[in-house]
Amino acid sequence: MTLRDTTAAPISRRALLTLGGSALAAGWLLPANRLHAQEDTRPEVTITDELGREVTLKTPIQAVYPDLWYQTEITRAIGALDTIVAIDQSSNPDKSEPNREYFANLAGLPDAGNYNEPNWETIVSSGAEVFFARRNSPWQDAVQKLEPFGIKVVVASAWDPKVLRAQLPNIGLIFGKEEGAARLAELYDGIEALLTERLKDVTPKRVYFENNADFVTSVPGSGWHDTIILGGGENIFADVSISDSGSASVHQYTVDPVEIISRDPDVIVHIGVDGQVPGYQSWGQEDAEAQALRIAERPGWNTVRAVTDRQIYVVNNFFYSALGKQYGALALATWLHPEKFADVDLDTLFAPWVELQGVKARPVAEYIHRIG
Repeated sequence: MTLRDTTAAPISRRALLTLGGSALAAGWLLPANRLHAQEDTRPEVTITDELGREVTLKTPIQAVYPDLWYQTEITRAIGALDTIVAIDQSSNPDKSEPNREYFANLAGLPDAGNYNEPNWETIVSSGAEVFFARRNSPWQDAVQKLEPFGIKVVVASAWDPKVLRAQLPNIGLIFGKEEGAARLAELYDGIEALLTERLKDVTPKRVYFENNADFVTSVPGSGWHDTIILGGGENIFADVSISDSGSASVHQYTVDPVEIISRDPDVIVHIGVDGQVPGYQSWGQEDAEAQALRIAERPGWNTVRAVTDRQIYVVNNFFYSALGKQYGALALATWLHPEKFADVDLDTLFAPWVELQGVKARPVAEYIHRIG
């Protein structure tokens, strides 16, 4: 049977998409209306995604490709794990030892590879009907390559605290998991209320944030910058403006180390340990201490307040970026203004998020190290 055989028995959508994946590799596309051999009676809803795009979908979504582990976590946390039909390499338990247990229930799913240059054929042949994207993903390419197959593109950056909270109702609606999304919203709002209450009238402290590479910081437009503000801090590079509404990747900015010294931060936050992958199973405190010492021992940094006050924090992104980086903002607040959060137990607040991912919560102390 071929795709031109109009007298043959109906082909399932998944099988047709599989055939379409080969067509995609060959450079041609099927019209969207050829993908539905059987009538789909699900109701349609129209949402406005993060970028202001109106997207009409059949709901609830039955098959989704989340294009990075942030998107995967949110999908799983609202109770829609069974809709995930393909993953990227960051969510593949076989490609990340620290996350082997964390993403174990995704083992065996088709892997579309690098999230910034995914294998489009894999996504099509997986049977996905939605590409759940970040704004700094190749979503424009996804529209061009996937929508002719009937695969809709929804952009809602799960790494961005403000965007995630605003889009949670939409995410719950399209997955038919409104209650699950409401639980996440309640968790998020509880942290936000705590931060608002405790940080009222505090004087922000100066923060130098370093994103997993020497002298690479984050500026306005990134979720990392937002955590500093939400946590009662002042980004020492908040005056750096990079104009690009389409990609968050440009909001990573390499700075002159002399400029960092002159701006004299009160606190330094470094995400990651050189050469190690962040994840549920954290690296050892010895490795984190070595990373902190490498920062403190940079030439000329012995005069920086954060160094002299021993306020250098090396953090595992598994914790810091959870729930749209809301946990990162909370942790930062406890470091910047410890007198305001002396009674706050990060373990108690973090456990519900991890449990929604289907694994046992580990002590937050495993993901944070303050220089000794």
